[in-house]
Amino acid sequence: MDTIFQWGLDFIIMIQQIDTPLLDSFFRAITSLGDELFYLLLFPFLLWCVDFYLGIRVGIIFLLSVYLNNGLKEIFQQPRPFDILPQIQKVHAYGYGFPSGHAQSSLVVWGSIAYWKKQIWIRNLSVLLILLIGFSRIYLGVHFPTDILGGWLFGGLILGLSYFIFLKIKLDFIQGNMVYKIIGITLFPVILLQIQSSPDIISSVAALTGIGYGLLLFYSYVGEIQPGRWLQRLISFLVGVIGIGIIYLGLKLILPSEGQSFYQLSRFFRYLLLGIWISFGAPWLFIRMGLARQVEKKS
Repeated sequence: MDTIFQWGLDFIIMIQQIDTPLLDSFFRAITSLGDELFYLLLFPFLLWCVDFYLGIRVGIIFLLSVYLNNGLKEIFQQPRPFDILPQIQKVHAYGYGFPSGHAQSSLVVWGSIAYWKKQIWIRNLSVLLILLIGFSRIYLGVHFPTDILGGWLFGGLILGLSYFIFLKIKLDFIQGNMVYKIIGITLFPVILLQIQSSPDIISSVAALTGIGYGLLLFYSYVGEIQPGRWLQRLISFLVGVIGIGIIYLGLKLILPSEGQSFYQLSRFFRYLLLGIWISFGAPWLFIRMGLARQVEKKS
């Protein structure tokens, strides 16, 4: 294992020999495309402005990937490059290194988009972003090359399994006993948070739970939604992002912060509301504002 770490450090040192302020800025921008804030804007954009079910699928796969990635890191407990050689670190990062969360998330997100949207340019863009985000983590000194390869490997496995998960997800949410669905969604976070409950885990599980409740409300009160023209979609996105800002940042200012009593509960509540807002609250509001059209109501 020491040999692998040494090889990884040598590789990072080699590519950092070509570093410049411009390259540093470029790869910091690229790596930000794998950060939480970017995905917090990407998924609503897909869901509200492109394809509701695409946004739901990609968002759920991403959140499940975050949960699994944190579990895998706890299992392997591998150091990051800067834990061994601090001077190579160019951006902030925390926790264990293997597998890379950025690499894993980029593969499941952009791989999902490329799979469900068949256009060649989308597939080419997805491959490019997956490669660039992975390389940026090496260049910035926060991951070994093996961390990136591991992230891609596990991301590929998750992506493959997700195909079977979503074959009947829409049908399952429309049909079946409502009481059983509510019980299932309610028990979901209780079970997962018994296994692991770090802040990132709380966020992903709470958002997944919120999406679950949101979908139940969506199918009960909306059914199907058709986005409006692109100007209406832009307005919808801006209105929706304001709601995200109120929940994500506004509540963060008034609810208990890390280290205070009830912090974990307040964090769960905040991300739960985010999931409900993105999957139901905002689409319902868009219809009421005339920015989107309710196509068909199913129960």
